[in-house]
Amino acid sequence: MTPDIPDRRALPVAKIGKSLRTVGIIFATLGVLAMLVPAVATLLVEQLVAWLLVLWGGAGLFYARSFKDFSEWRIVAIGFGVIAAVGLGFLFFPSLGAAFMTAILVAVFMLEGVLSVLLGLRMSGQIANWQWIVASGACSFVLGVVVLMQWPETAKWLLGFLAGLNFLSTGVSLILVSRAMQRRSAQ
Repeated sequence: MTPDIPDRRALPVAKIGKSLRTVGIIFATLGVLAMLVPAVATLLVEQLVAWLLVLWGGAGLFYARSFKDFSEWRIVAIGFGVIAAVGLGFLFFPSLGAAFMTAILVAVFMLEGVLSVLLGLRMSGQIANWQWIVASGACSFVLGVVVLMQWPETAKWLLGFLAGLNFLSTGVSLILVSRAMQRRSAQ
């Protein structure tokens, strides 16, 4: 005979649902703020990346130092020194950092667009709805071209706006999942 064990899934689902709602509200709020002041958000994103590069480069230099017995340690040290120097450059020249990151983003959008179109066309005789892959690729490519055409003005706000859009969509999705979880736990 086994004792009655209460259903343990109901409590964590309700608790997780509340946590997701709270995190979702925070993310959505940050997203809206970033989209309202994208230039400020771009600067914050750029500075975060700058500090991460400085820390990464510094840690890598420390790591390279521990391998002085190997002849390749200088190459590793130079590589990590460049990473740290790029981070410092971004810290001291934030607009340059934002422009560089935006340029990388434009290149990624355009490359992803071309590759998706080619992949979709390649799959055209093999899978249904292959047109969606082509359409997605075309959208990515066009987005890259539009951002590039407005260069360098877009570098001042694009990173912040996209980060805000990401935060907003993540926040809304977490809020919706929390609602579903709370409905499930109420049943």
